[in-house]
Amino acid sequence: MFQYRFKAVVLAGGRGERLKPITDCMPKSMVRIVGKPVIDYVLEGLSKLPLDEVIVVLSHKKLAKYVEEKWGRALSITIVYQKGEGIDAAILSAKDLVRSPNFILAYGDIVVNPKAYIRTLETHINSGAEASILLSPKLDVESYGVAYISGSKIVSISEKPVPEKAESTLAVAGIFVLPSTFLNYVEEHGFTEALNVLAKEYTVVPSFWEDWWVDIGYPWDILKANEYVLRDLRFSHISSKATISSKAVIEGPLIIDDEAEISHYAVIKGPAYIGKNSFIGDHCLIREYTSVEENVIVGAFSEVKHSSIQPNVTVSSYNYIGDTVIGESSVLGPHTVTLNILPSGAKVSRLHPVRVKGKLLTKLGAIIGCNVHIGANSTLFAGSIIKSHEKIKPHSIIMQQRSTL
Repeated sequence: MFQYRFKAVVLAGGRGERLKPITDCMPKSMVRIVGKPVIDYVLEGLSKLPLDEVIVVLSHKKLAKYVEEKWGRALSITIVYQKGEGIDAAILSAKDLVRSPNFILAYGDIVVNPKAYIRTLETHINSGAEASILLSPKLDVESYGVAYISGSKIVSISEKPVPEKAESTLAVAGIFVLPSTFLNYVEEHGFTEALNVLAKEYTVVPSFWEDWWVDIGYPWDILKANEYVLRDLRFSHISSKATISSKAVIEGPLIIDDEAEISHYAVIKGPAYIGKNSFIGDHCLIREYTSVEENVIVGAFSEVKHSSIQPNVTVSSYNYIGDTVIGESSVLGPHTVTLNILPSGAKVSRLHPVRVKGKLLTKLGAIIGCNVHIGANSTLFAGSIIKSHEKIKPHSIIMQQRSTL
């Protein structure tokens, strides 16, 4: 399909500040989405392209080890540790290794169908342009870079524009084919202005992507990514190594991974994911768009809906977990409840109201960091943020929120 081979640069460094407290104990690109770290979705997409090298710029040894072990045989991987902060520093950390006329640049925190990578490169080759950028329409442009089009070309890029003044809703979607001279522009002008210089000096064409696409920038983006990935399931995938009680009720489509155990009278309503070595207790209800990652325990009589439970979490008996993200290695005591309807008029970046029985409601439960211990009979208000390593006493009512969501 392709006649040329390229180098690719993946930007997977940084601290993931907006994803805190979920990223307190793991790199952003290691956050799990339906059983896989975010970085897997990026490298799976790039693996569909004719590449002779993938340069992964990162900041964490844990991520470097994972990438090398998981992808070292499938792709020619070169690990580069990011020097400095920000996207400019990340790109320039790989500059000396990009010794080719063109290269592919990919953000390390996006979740999208692999076809998006193919489309971007096909657009580039078929157009004969010097550069191409994947664009995706978004409503909340204030949290993205936005591209402006004239005719069939990209003429400028604006970073996080004020919505009232934005004249485009086309978000820069994190996949680029660029000339190597772009790296010199970044060194001189910074990333966004370098794109603008490129658009003036060369022909930069858009590659439009109308299907779903998620930039994992905020904790609730994890929930949206889970929803999209699970929505694409067409059939159930149940491991032969999983143990499912004959008295459990399974409604697909869903994925039940190796060594997972579904106990008596548990009900799982797909689309949903149950991870490796996880346990779903008696009479549990796991509802749509829930992703229970590996080594998780969900105790008897608990209900979980539209939530992300990261690895090694214990959800004790009689919990209600709704629209919530739980960081790794946390423990929720019995009878913990997460409320999940934000006050009327609450505005959360990238989170949109849904219509429920004729009413518009904005749903968001709690964002719980890693290594948190929540005592029994506690209630977490909608939008509560629990910092990592906190210990919440039993019978607590948690109302704390970020000053701006």
